[in-house]
Amino acid sequence: MHNQPTLNITYNITGKGQPLLFIHGAYITDEVWERQVPHFSAHGYQVINVLLPSHGDAPPMNIAEYRVDDFTDEVARLLDHVQISRCVFIGLSLGSMVAQNFAARFPERTHGIVLLGNVASMRLTLLERTVTAVLFPKWLALRLFGSLSTKQFLKLSFMLTWFMRGNKWLGNKDTRQKIRDMISGMKREEIKRIFAAVHTFRKQNLASGDYPILLVNGQFDSPVIHHHARYIVRNHPNRTRFEQLAGCGHACNYDDPDAFNALLQQWFEEIDWSKGIETFSERGYTSEYSRSPENHPSS
Repeated sequence: MHNQPTLNITYNITGKGQPLLFIHGAYITDEVWERQVPHFSAHGYQVINVLLPSHGDAPPMNIAEYRVDDFTDEVARLLDHVQISRCVFIGLSLGSMVAQNFAARFPERTHGIVLLGNVASMRLTLLERTVTAVLFPKWLALRLFGSLSTKQFLKLSFMLTWFMRGNKWLGNKDTRQKIRDMISGMKREEIKRIFAAVHTFRKQNLASGDYPILLVNGQFDSPVIHHHARYIVRNHPNRTRFEQLAGCGHACNYDDPDAFNALLQQWFEEIDWSKGIETFSERGYTSEYSRSPENHPSS
């Protein structure tokens, strides 16, 4: 059961130790971390697993359209409420946007950010700018999503992911079914409000602090996602580590939880929790988890 303060965000806190805050992706719920929460709460960490507004049983906010800033504000209020001054943020997809936004705005409260299936900006490349501004502008997207039932939205979403890179883009069969189950609880009127936050996300000033950055992509994730990872590595080479999980899709933490958990555990153990993680002078750091070097940012 989720605790509910006077916030538009719900949360669970388990375990004791250094705080980790997990942020799910758009339209899904905190259940996407069900294979991480028990592991890290049992291994010396305090795990905060949140539900963003309008997701799952988290209440909506009284605004017409969401922005990533709105979600970040709720995360900051939650940390104030539970009296946690600083933590590591682990975000998937939309959650990676919130993690970046929080770190850029509140670097003094950020030990580090872990970005899965990360998006650096919805207008990072010329192609993305053309799609978001000309071919599929916000007004058209909101009109479309506002008219779809949840079932129709599910069908359209999975069709689009198939075109991006086949079924493997999103994850394995078990992961895809889990995502379907989570999205099926989404209310139609909330779909377009959440999409507005994704559509309007832009580059964040990650140079605002010296916190470390861990990027984790699934091997079969979209080429766009891999391009965004390379962008962040190029801009912050001495603070960034990139890892790729073989045989995984966008939700790589759910596809291969053992490999993902081991990777995070290794990274956390290297953190100086008073200052952050040691920087890496070698661009494109590779570890045992990076089994597909052809997609590595340094290649």
